[in-house]
Amino acid sequence: MFRIFIADDHRIVAESLVKLIEQLPVDGACIGQVVGTAYTLADTLEQCKALQPDLLLLDMAMPDGNGIDFLPQLHEHCPQLKVAILTYYSEPSIVRLALKNGAQGYFLKAGDPQELVLGLKQMGEGSLYLCGEARESLEKKSKAEQLTVREREILRLLVEGRSIKEIATELYLSFETVHSYTKAIRQKMGVNNMASLVREALLQRLV
Repeated sequence: MFRIFIADDHRIVAESLVKLIEQLPVDGACIGQVVGTAYTLADTLEQCKALQPDLLLLDMAMPDGNGIDFLPQLHEHCPQLKVAILTYYSEPSIVRLALKNGAQGYFLKAGDPQELVLGLKQMGEGSLYLCGEARESLEKKSKAEQLTVREREILRLLVEGRSIKEIATELYLSFETVHSYTKAIRQKMGVNNMASLVREALLQRLV
């Protein structure tokens, strides 16, 4: 059985996760015991140093910082600790950053509880585990490389803050045509809104 630590700034969520992990079986048995909980990154670091758990389920949005940004500091003090990020976000840039910073698991708060417990078990056994949504998000990354010259041009103007109407005027295209291009760009880059599109374009250095 694995010794598991939970860090989430919402106490109700943390307590629900404790019950879930300790009571939901995988292959007929519970995967481990929750040895502690914390509601800030500072407390998480101190308790993990003291308790030396096997696994940490870490909320990305903590009151004193970002859980993903916190990973290098955590691993400096607890190099053997396997960390899974728990979040609402599945954008490929966020998943990639979590993996780059040392996360060995990635789960969505709106995901399947059974998958969470199964994923933690596989992490404890030495495997990297990404929930289905995170895997699909990373697979969409390659689509950004399929942007046409015109799509990249429109993307550049979007990143500069131009509206669809302004882009249509500048490129001598109809509003509907630019709107269709914008929709196609979002689909290729695996994002659902303009803010995520701009962020992905900057992170992937597409403009």
